[in-house]
Amino acid sequence: MTAGPEQTNQNNWRFVAGVSALALSVVFPLSALLVPLLGLSPGKATLISGFLLAGAPEVFILLAVALLGKENFDRIVSSAKGLFFTTFFQKPVSRLRYITGLTIFTLSILPIYLAGYASSWMPTGDARLFILAGADLACIVSVFVMGGEFWGKFQKLFTWEGSLPKSQ
Repeated sequence: MTAGPEQTNQNNWRFVAGVSALALSVVFPLSALLVPLLGLSPGKATLISGFLLAGAPEVFILLAVALLGKENFDRIVSSAKGLFFTTFFQKPVSRLRYITGLTIFTLSILPIYLAGYASSWMPTGDARLFILAGADLACIVSVFVMGGEFWGKFQKLFTWEGSLPKSQ
């Protein structure tokens, strides 16, 4: 049984709309970073940011599932996750990539310490906020640059591998 042209157009429309809704569910939280630039009152900015972070993504994911169907939705999400993890967590990463990520990670800590211990060296107002937010973002990006081997090394920091002294 073959689908007629009208059935194919309807499925194509649903697929495009579902993928668009899925893309918007990812874009909305990222766009919350731009809300402070709008110059709104703190209450309005908080409301809009909250909606972009914790309301809109869920609604659009449900819409994507409804339009795509669970099977297509799961297939697209698993493909995106696979692409993401093979791109950023490939093993092994090059020495240059690892050192670059480690440098970014180390330098991203500097503004946080300056803000805490030498706040007079930091600019005031929005400039300080943007510097600290940029440092946080750089820290997160550096972990992806260093790759999957870094996660193994990081986990070992929290794993005790010694032996207990024997009681006499």
